[in-house]
Amino acid sequence: MTTDRFARQIKGIRDEVILKAALKEFGHRGSTMRIEDITASVGIGKGTLYRHYDSRLNLLRAALAYGVRELHGRALSARDASLSENGGQGDHGFTAVVVELAVMNTQGDPVSPASLCRLRRCESWPEPLDADCEPLGALGPLIVRWQADGLFDRGERPDWIASLIIGAVNSPLLAAGNDGELPARAAHAVVLIRRAFAGG
Repeated sequence: MTTDRFARQIKGIRDEVILKAALKEFGHRGSTMRIEDITASVGIGKGTLYRHYDSRLNLLRAALAYGVRELHGRALSARDASLSENGGQGDHGFTAVVVELAVMNTQGDPVSPASLCRLRRCESWPEPLDADCEPLGALGPLIVRWQADGLFDRGERPDWIASLIIGAVNSPLLAAGNDGELPARAAHAVVLIRRAFAGG
């Protein structure tokens, strides 16, 4: 029994390492990424990797789902830090989330919105992806909360709002570089997004 639990823990740790490596290698190589790139990065053989993921496609699907969860966590952290600093006042952490996502893009973070959207589009997925593999889904719970708080119109679909947010942070205007102008450009994007989906 203890051996089974230990084996599950090792598998969980190894899965996370493999998925992080897949996202990192995809970020560097795009759709030309090979299984060998991941195995070399992790330090395992192809046989070991294929015991975890039976195909490149299933590995990429798992990496995408992992990346979406990580992106959601980063967005929550940015929001919570902003709420803590501002005593819960202001725009409910929305600006902080947009700035964080834009910074992730400019730094080439493997779980940035730009990287995850590129991964989402890179393959001809043979079947529809689960909701947990959709980059827009990383913002869904936050948007629902912001709608409840009156920041956005409650009648709007959260995925439409998420589309505009992800589109803004992936735009060339915000992706131009992590310079001193990034917070001002992000703040301008926030104004436009809030105007498009104004709550009441």
